[in-house]
Amino acid sequence: MRAAYWWIDRWRKSTAHTDMTLAEQGAYRNLIDELWLRDGVLPNDERILGRACGDPTEWPQVRERVMSHFQLTPVWWRNQTHDEVQARSRAQAKKQQDYRDRQRLGTFEERLDNVDTSPSPS
Repeated sequence: MRAAYWWIDRWRKSTAHTDMTLAEQGAYRNLIDELWLRDGVLPNDERILGRACGDPTEWPQVRERVMSHFQLTPVWWRNQTHDEVQARSRAQAKKQQDYRDRQRLGTFEERLDNVDTSPSPS
């Protein structure tokens, strides 16, 4: 998925916004973007995290505060809020696709019902 939902009011009320410096906020938001590009997971690799945050040289200074908003699983870093938003987004996309599929099927069935099956007069 290449599009992301970002609720500004939710962000402005979050501790990620209120408790972090500008540099930490930027690194955090860049990592959230990276989650969308990587299907909701970040590798447990400091080199990749440093590049993904936007500034590998500043990464060691912001890492602890930024990563306190992520959870380390046995292999990946995840973000609970992102997981919830992504799950809702996928459910909505599936609902829309199911609707489009039903519309297409209905249209196809309607066309079949309107086909004249009588023999040609010629």
